Amino acid sequence: MKYIVIGEPCIDLIHKPDGAVIQSYGGILYSIISLAVLCRPDDIVKPIMNLGEDEFENISDLLKQYPNIDLNGIKKVNHPTRKVNLFYTNYRSGLSARFETSTKPTYPISFEEIIDLTISSDFNEVDGILVNMISGVDITLNTMLKVRQFFNSYIHLDIHNLVMKTNSDGTRVHTNLKNWQLWCLCANTVQMNEYEVKSLSKTKRTEYEVLEELLINSEKNLKKLFHFKEEESSEKFDLSKISLEGVIITRGNNGVSGYQKKIKNYAGKIFTDLDKHEVRAIENPNIKDTTGCGDVFASAFMLNYSRSKDFIKSLYFANRIASYKTSFEGIQELYKLKDN
Repeated sequence: MKYIVIGEPCIDLIHKPDGAVIQSYGGILYSIISLAVLCRPDDIVKPIMNLGEDEFENISDLLKQYPNIDLNGIKKVNHPTRKVNLFYTNYRSGLSARFETSTKPTYPISFEEIIDLTISSDFNEVDGILVNMISGVDITLNTMLKVRQFFNSYIHLDIHNLVMKTNSDGTRVHTNLKNWQLWCLCANTVQMNEYEVKSLSKTKRTEYEVLEELLINSEKNLKKLFHFKEEESSEKFDLSKISLEGVIITRGNNGVSGYQKKIKNYAGKIFTDLDKHEVRAIENPNIKDTTGCGDVFASAFMLNYSRSKDFIKSLYFANRIASYKTSFEGIQELYKLKDN
């Protein structure tokens, strides 16, 4: 099977509550490496990303350790690799799981670059595409729309930093996402954490309202929603490719919620409602580091769902893998996921 991963790598400076600081490569590398480890040996994982020239050789050498990663989709750019400071001292104290500061991200990857880097290596037919918005500007909405149009593949979207903005001093705060429905409807499954879902919309403030809008109401308003696209591109958008099958809300040590649309019958009345699946967190007595757990969850879910098409089964699989990841720090030990 063939998989594409879109997102941006970075250098993480992880500030622990005890004052210790750990430097590690991070960002999309958590998703790329964990996917490669969990895949079968004959599967191929192809990252599509811009990579700063300052770390190009180091990160390329790191990825070469995994023989099923195809490096031909990595483009060297004249831009420093983004550095992210992650402070966990205020964990769960507000709307953010942690406090972050960040340098400027690299350039967004364009749709034309994605096509050049995939078709040239016979990757126009793929089994799954993971779009993980690590920096929030990894790709634009117009590129996401074109990716949905071009590929018939299953697409999993991790909202991640689409709902974050970087201030002039480098601090990052949550913000609302313009055209949030369009972003989500370009994927088959969407993932966000419990803080991100609260920031997604200006008007839909509760989790239920956001999920109801995406999974039930949006289907009735597709033509209205995608009228925006006609202003940005002259190409017609094939609405038959829109098929949002489920939305995942990750909650850290409170587990995971998965939402799907379901036809229900109550007292002879048939109606459409949300079906919610709760998956409890797996207690891990050996927790060392939670950085990258969401990125590992995304790759594990995308992989399992691309094979099984079983939403609930994939939730449990990804939850187990992400929990096991907390047993080790950084990306250096991700190879151990194979043992789980």
